[in-house]
Amino acid sequence: MTTQLPTTMTGCSPKGYLTAEAAREWIAVVRDGLAATGGEGAFACMPYPLVAQTIEALAPLGALVGTQDVSAHPVGPFTGEVSAELLAGLGSTLAMVGHPERVRHVGEGPEDFAAKSEAAAAHGIVPILIVGEPERGRDPEDIIRPQLDVAFARVPDDAPVVVAYEPTWAIGAPEPAPPSHVVDVVERIRGMLAERAGESRVLYGGSAGPGTFAAIAAHGREVGRPDGIPDGVFLGRAGVDPRGFLAAVAEVREATAG
Repeated sequence: MTTQLPTTMTGCSPKGYLTAEAAREWIAVVRDGLAATGGEGAFACMPYPLVAQTIEALAPLGALVGTQDVSAHPVGPFTGEVSAELLAGLGSTLAMVGHPERVRHVGEGPEDFAAKSEAAAAHGIVPILIVGEPERGRDPEDIIRPQLDVAFARVPDDAPVVVAYEPTWAIGAPEPAPPSHVVDVVERIRGMLAERAGESRVLYGGSAGPGTFAAIAAHGREVGRPDGIPDGVFLGRAGVDPRGFLAAVAEVREATAG
């Protein structure tokens, strides 16, 4: 079954910050917040042990739940791996692929991202590919086009995909990338994805938080470049605070209303 992507998407990956107690609080606060406004367009990519309970809490509200990784291996003798088939069976609909922290800490590379994207798509899970240039000042397109081409090479052309633009130099930085830079790069990513038949969404991450999307959207409108306004934001550290995540959800909805 193919996941239908919402028009706008506001997501959170709490990385490895949550303890069991903090996770219970995060899920409860987000559930209560979305119960009042609806979960459409909100999504969370959670650590594996939290997937089932997050789906139970948020999926009935219309939010999507995914994971921060997915195995390239099928069901079988792969100890420690979590297959796309298992995740899909639980109701997980999204899977992150290609995050620079996986490159740095685990040693993953382009072929790993291609295999994981392929495995996810084969079971109806939408891959969220993290792309971006490693250093400020480099031409983003020279880096991002090969990232897209390799990671999605074995994903059916009509399958939905999500691309999160997170320049490595902005991840963990005090401030996100400047709105003018984001608008320019998002516009170019849309052009690259237009070569695919399937639907796609482009998000901005990289030290994103409350206020990030509104600033990008305002700049995109001011300079007359609506294609450079992303379809939403993807929070990391800022989303560990569930109230910060809910504030970002409200912000994206308000900025895109009408």
